[in-house]
Amino acid sequence: MKLYENPFSSAALKVRAVIHELGLPVTLVTVDMAKGEHKSPEFLAKNPNGKVPTLVEDDGFCVWESNAIMCYLAAKKPESGLLPADARGMALVQQWLQWQASTFAASTGEVMMETLYAKFFGRAKDEAKYAAGMEKVRRDLAVLEKTLAGKEFLCGKLTLADFSIVSALVLRTPMGVDLEAFPNVKAWVARMESRESVRKSLPPL
Repeated sequence: MKLYENPFSSAALKVRAVIHELGLPVTLVTVDMAKGEHKSPEFLAKNPNGKVPTLVEDDGFCVWESNAIMCYLAAKKPESGLLPADARGMALVQQWLQWQASTFAASTGEVMMETLYAKFFGRAKDEAKYAAGMEKVRRDLAVLEKTLAGKEFLCGKLTLADFSIVSALVLRTPMGVDLEAFPNVKAWVARMESRESVRKSLPPL
């Protein structure tokens, strides 16, 4: 298997972490987005959206969208428990994966766009957009704070939900996101970042 990705993509980071957690033999292929490699005809044949990450099996089977890739990988090792087989466990994990995709990715993405990506693309930070994004991030962190009360992990035990959501917070320092007002979230992030699989997935900052 090959994972086409970029070291600074939070979506790719969570897939890398799951690969390491599961110990799967996956070759990482860096896509240079600054050079537009994600829009090349060759890459678009794998993922018509022109985005990373994209997983390609040796027989040519492709999967894109990071949460779908994680589910596919976890299904290869059901004994890991990262994707529960029981109906309620599966529903809870999917609930958080969809929340990440529809809500948390959007709010953290707004903040990243005005910090990390603004610097990457050499443009000025839009303070109004940054403030609006931060307001949404704090709203979402409040949801996580309440959920994590008395819990080590979002669904009670380690699942794909934890990897998916924490990926948006590993670059919180350059994003200017402070977790001091969210002690449950802060402790949970520390637990996740202490895992070797997550540490090995961090971009070279």
